[in-house]
Amino acid sequence: MHAMIVIINGGTQGLGAAVAHRLTKDGAGGLLLTGRSRARGEALASELSDRGTPTIFMAADVADPASPERIVARCEERFGTVNGLVNVAALTTRSTIF
Repeated sequence: MHAMIVIINGGTQGLGAAVAHRLTKDGAGGLLLTGRSRARGEALASELSDRGTPTIFMAADVADPASPERIVARCEERFGTVNGLVNVAALTTRSTIF
């Protein structure tokens, strides 16, 4: 069986990072993480790669209309295919409920 290659938009922290860890545990064949924080993204990609799942990070803002095509192209360039997509990117104020 072919191991899944998955793009995780918003994959550098929180729910996106949790999904990445789970996919690594479940034997994903490769991950492409996107997000706006290069430091967090590269650190997590390195950690997951060290655990045995080839993982790359691509700085991207999914609000940019050109981002989806660039993200898919980068994933196909590195892994040859894309089998899944997890969209957990979101905007937040990181403030109070108000």
